[in-house]
Amino acid sequence: MSQLSVEREIELTEQSGTIVKWQAYGLYEINLDVPPTVYPPREDTGLLDRTLAKLRGTSGKSLLEIGCGSGAVSIAASLRGWKVSACDVNPLAVAATRGNAAKHEIEWSTEVREGGPGDIGNWEPKQGVDVIAWNLPYIEPDSEESLGPMEDSALIAQGESQQLLDAISMNPTLLNSGGIVLMLHSSNQIGHNLSRSWRKAGWATRNVSDTILGDERLTVVACWRPFENAQMIRLESCQSTNESVLEMDNAGQGTFVSTEKQVSGRGYAGREWCNSPGGLMGSWLLSKNSIERGPENIQLASTVAILDTLAVFMDLGLPSHSWVHGSALEDMGIRVKWPNDVWLRTSARIGKLCGILVEGRTQGDDAQIVLGIGMNRVSVAELAESIGWNELFPESIEELIPVIHASVASMLEIHPMIDDYDVDCVLNSIFTSMRMTLSEGFPTSYGLDDIGGLQTNEGVVRTTGEIQWNWT
Repeated sequence: MSQLSVEREIELTEQSGTIVKWQAYGLYEINLDVPPTVYPPREDTGLLDRTLAKLRGTSGKSLLEIGCGSGAVSIAASLRGWKVSACDVNPLAVAATRGNAAKHEIEWSTEVREGGPGDIGNWEPKQGVDVIAWNLPYIEPDSEESLGPMEDSALIAQGESQQLLDAISMNPTLLNSGGIVLMLHSSNQIGHNLSRSWRKAGWATRNVSDTILGDERLTVVACWRPFENAQMIRLESCQSTNESVLEMDNAGQGTFVSTEKQVSGRGYAGREWCNSPGGLMGSWLLSKNSIERGPENIQLASTVAILDTLAVFMDLGLPSHSWVHGSALEDMGIRVKWPNDVWLRTSARIGKLCGILVEGRTQGDDAQIVLGIGMNRVSVAELAESIGWNELFPESIEELIPVIHASVASMLEIHPMIDDYDVDCVLNSIFTSMRMTLSEGFPTSYGLDDIGGLQTNEGVVRTTGEIQWNWT
C-alpha cells in the first residue's frame, strides 16, 4: 500500500460524516449517518434492496448482509419483517449500522459484527440464515485508484465471492435448506468469473435483476443448492433413463437418473441413441409447471444449460449470465443445431456432441415432464458424425455430473423464492451461440422468432421434421 493511500485514509477519517437521505424500495425515506470511509447508499444499493424486496415467500425469513456499510439494506429489510444479521470489515461501518438502526428503533445491535468471509473475525451469525446478500467490491485489483485500507475493503475486489463459497463449504449450516445467496457484481471479468466458479462448485446460479449504470451493467445473481433434497440415482444399465424417471412414484422436482448403458435409449423423433463409453446418459424430472412455457422453451433452456457446462470446463463466461459469451464458445468450435443438438467442429471434422429429448406423460390432472440429455465423452464407433467432450477438456463423467446438474437447475428449477428463467434471455443466448451454425449449413436460415422458431427462406420452422439440416 502506498504512503499516499495511508495519508488519504487518515485525512478522510478526520473529516465529519454526512447525512444521506435514501429511498428504500416501497418504504419511506430513510435518513442515514455515513462516516468517512463507509460506503454510502448508491444505485447498486438500491438494486440489491429492490431485489430483496421482490423475493417471494420471505415472511419470517432471516437475512445476513455482508458488507453492510451504512446499514441501508439491512435496515430496510428489517422494516419489512426480516430477521437481520449484518457484518462489515470496516469498524466504522459496524458502528454506523448499529447507530442508524437505533435511530429507526431497530434493536439488533448484537447482530452486527465486525469481520467477513476470509477474515478471522467472528462474523457468522449464531444460526443459519435463509438469504445471504452481498454488494461485492467491484474495482479490479490492478486499478490505479489510490485508496486507503478501509476504502479498499469496500471497493477493491479480492476474491470475496470465493471466500464466501469456501465459508459455506466449511460451515454448510450457515445457509439454511432452501436458502439462496444474492451477490451484486459488475460486468467486468470479476463478475464473469463469479458465476462460473460457483457453478463449478456445483451451485445453481441465475441472474435475478440488473441495471445499467454508465458504461457498465450491475447484476444481482442468485446462487443456491440445485434441486435440494432430490434423488440422484446412478444405474449400471437401464432401458431408458427417461422411462426410469417417468416410472418413479412420488419423485420430486430435479430427481436425476443416469446410467452407464441404455438398452433402448432414444433421441429426438424416436431415433436410436448410441452409448458413448464414459459419456452422460441422464434424465431429470422437471416441475409440471415447466410446460407452461412450452416444450420448445424447455429444449432451448436445456441447450443453454449444456453450453454453460461446456463453458465451465473451458474457463469461459456462462452464456446464461450474458449472451455475449456464446461467441467465445463458437470460437472454440461449439455449434448449436436448432433446436436440440450441440455439435463440435474441429479442424478435421464436425460431429454431434450432445442431444436433448423432452418427454411428458399425463394421467388425469397429473403431468410429468422429463428432460433427457446424452453427451458423448468420446466418439461413438457406430456413428460417423459423432464427437466427444474429450476434444475440449479431460474431465470425467463423475466431474461432469455435478456441474450439468447445477446447470439444468440454473435454467429450469422452479425455486420458491426467485423468478424463473427469462425466456428472452434464453433466446438471446441461443441466437448468439448459433450464428456460425446459420452460416455453415442450409437451408438458409436467419435466426429465431420470439418463441424460438427457426426463421428460414420458406418461413418459420417449428419442428425438425419440417427441415433437413445439412452442414457445409
